[in-house]
Amino acid sequence: MNYLGSAIYIIGPLAVVVLLLLLMVLGKRLGQALELPPYYRLYYLALIFFGLPLPAAWILLLTKAWGLPEPAAETGLIIKICVASIPMAIAITFAAYATAKYWGWIWGELGRSREEGEGS
Repeated sequence: MNYLGSAIYIIGPLAVVVLLLLLMVLGKRLGQALELPPYYRLYYLALIFFGLPLPAAWILLLTKAWGLPEPAAETGLIIKICVASIPMAIAITFAAYATAKYWGWIWGELGRSREEGEGS
């Protein structure tokens, strides 16, 4: 079994959870400062959709490591898509929307600083 790949499969999603927590805290503070609606609640949804499938995905990984019989290729692919890919895609969509709402103002500032730099 590929132990490095297994470690990354466990550590990688945990790193994304930490990133979502960081963005949630920053977004909450930024939203309070800019008096924006509480979009940081979307990060809670993202954490739920991202965190709940992780134990199931890890169990599937461990059953493979213990040498238990694997399901057919098509069934395994469907399980992986339903357990991991779809919930994680939903989670990242919620997080990207909240991040765009909180940090969208920065694109206007970058555009303004470029125009001022070209004008001088």
